[in-house]
Amino acid sequence: MPRAGMNWEHVDSLVERQINAESCHVWPFANSIPIDVRFLIMDRRHEVPMHQPDHLEVVVFESGEMGYQVEDRACTLHKNDVIVVGDRIHHRCQPLGASQGEARSVVLSFLPQLVHSGAPSGDDLQYLMPFTLRDLSLPNVIPAKTGLSQEILHFIERIREELPGNTERSRLAIRTYLKIILLALVNHYSTVHEAQEALARRQSDARRLEPVLDHIRRHFDEPIHVNDAARLCAMSACCFMHQFRELTGHSFVAYLNRFRVTKAQELLVSTDKSISEVAQEAGYCSQSYFGVIFRRITGLTPYAYRQRAFGP
Repeated sequence: MPRAGMNWEHVDSLVERQINAESCHVWPFANSIPIDVRFLIMDRRHEVPMHQPDHLEVVVFESGEMGYQVEDRACTLHKNDVIVVGDRIHHRCQPLGASQGEARSVVLSFLPQLVHSGAPSGDDLQYLMPFTLRDLSLPNVIPAKTGLSQEILHFIERIREELPGNTERSRLAIRTYLKIILLALVNHYSTVHEAQEALARRQSDARRLEPVLDHIRRHFDEPIHVNDAARLCAMSACCFMHQFRELTGHSFVAYLNRFRVTKAQELLVSTDKSISEVAQEAGYCSQSYFGVIFRRITGLTPYAYRQRAFGP
């Protein structure tokens, strides 16, 4: 039965207008924290294009049946199936026909920055591994028989109760509940025979990149070039850049900028240092360039970010 007291929305009126011309599904996060819970009636009346989300999703299919396609594979979703959707795959739901019963799903959408605050490393990478496993032998649909859906639904509901996350306590609670969900997914994939090898490869890749991730943590305020980073990992520059993007989802330069901006955000909120001093301590010799990068990543200027953090 559909969950009582929830605001159920028709999927076509919500999702389709969020798919842009590049077939990217852009989620309109409106909370103070980039996470959202929606209850969707999957009343597809026509085909939607394959699309790639700009966020991560955990979907619990709550009732009815629905066709589902991810890349070149297709299946039928049933009650209590769980879908794990990364931001590097193309997928879509499809109607099965006019005779199908009403299908409903609970959708948890979030940005990976909610887990790693801008640049994943260490445990952050482990939490996000279920969303980066793209081996074609690994289905991103977890069947109902695993019993995982009820545990996930419980913590999705706890997250919903904390939204919009306007206090430090509520944001801490949201991150905690989200990590419990992610840990449940990691535990599931660690027991799936087909996933064990892929997880082991991912963990091996993470260990191989750890020297440069550690170097960034300790020396982010100094010049760090791609060739130097590759040497730290005993890899060619080409191989390093490919593996780095595969593991983190960012180019090396983009990752470094995100890490530095995260440090700058901390300084802007926790100190009264000038914007110029913050830029230098974050690793930028040019305040104007720092401002461009900061705004590109956060959507705000450093000054506006500081003002918003302290309120009116």
